[in-house]
Amino acid sequence: MGIGDELSERKKAILRALIDAHIENGEPVGSKYLTSMCDIGCSSATIRNEMSELESMGYLEQPHTSAGRVPSKAGYRFYVDSLMQAYSLTSRELEELNNMQRARISQLDKMLKAAGKLITSMTNYPTVSVKPKATNLIVSCFKTTYVDSRNFILSMIMSDKTVKSRYIQSKIEVDEEILNRLCGVLNNNITHRVSSEISLPLIMKMEADMGMYDMLISPVIKCVYDAMNSDDEGELKFEGVEKLLEHPEFSDVENLRKLLSLMDKKEEIMDLVEKDSGNDVSIYIGGEGSTVAENSSMILKTFKVNGKVVGAIGVIGPQRMEYPKVVAMVEYLAKCISSTIQNPEIKELKSSDD
Repeated sequence: MGIGDELSERKKAILRALIDAHIENGEPVGSKYLTSMCDIGCSSATIRNEMSELESMGYLEQPHTSAGRVPSKAGYRFYVDSLMQAYSLTSRELEELNNMQRARISQLDKMLKAAGKLITSMTNYPTVSVKPKATNLIVSCFKTTYVDSRNFILSMIMSDKTVKSRYIQSKIEVDEEILNRLCGVLNNNITHRVSSEISLPLIMKMEADMGMYDMLISPVIKCVYDAMNSDDEGELKFEGVEKLLEHPEFSDVENLRKLLSLMDKKEEIMDLVEKDSGNDVSIYIGGEGSTVAENSSMILKTFKVNGKVVGAIGVIGPQRMEYPKVVAMVEYLAKCISSTIQNPEIKELKSSDD
């Protein structure tokens, strides 16, 4: 029997109403409140009896200072898995989320930073963005940028949609026409190949294609190998951590310290993202043996390119989180990011180093 299977429809309705009320006001919820404020269709005495049974079944808890009840971890888990109702984004919220996509930020790290700030401003919770460890990277596209007759920038869009750039000093004089030719040779011969496929015959072919400018190939190939094989341990970034202080759950310094310890769990969060092969938003409730501290929750949504996870965006905060709203926003924003990185515009690339 799965969690919640033993609950009647009335118990489910009472549990949903109680959790919605507790999320909204942060206080223990009593039967009188549910009778007067929620359309459950039964008396206060009946609701009180059902709440008592829900407590004995482990879905509710009763703080010793109050006659009301609050959700337990099991109650929250059943709520997010089966009870919470879908949140409809308002036109203003959709406009703000769509504005980021219209900005057409091409670099994944900058896109994640912008997404984190946006979600924090809209939800009042801190956000976490994850760029997993890069493995078996290939170059999807090359672009060259002229600096002067002896210097240029080689920009590479990698298969994980990050951009790696290298500043190259040339032994021969170059101009924009030569660099355009070099860019064409690289795009025609190296893109979508793993490093082991860049063989000596292929390098010799590219040198032949460059003719009298064949000396440009050797330094460029060194840069390509470096970009493909550089150690990338991934990135874990938080935005809006100060927002935690606005939630009463974290007025207790110990509770705040436990949640902040999440920032030291880079490897564990990376593993969560890399192992997430599903398409749904993942909700981690603290105290379930998850990475998240007790009395806290984390919502994460991964985004993919060609079926491979290339990053994730999420929210951390108290267990008393506005789950429907946060899930809707994170899911929509992840779709915006996926759409943007699936269709990069090369002309928008700007030079950047790792």
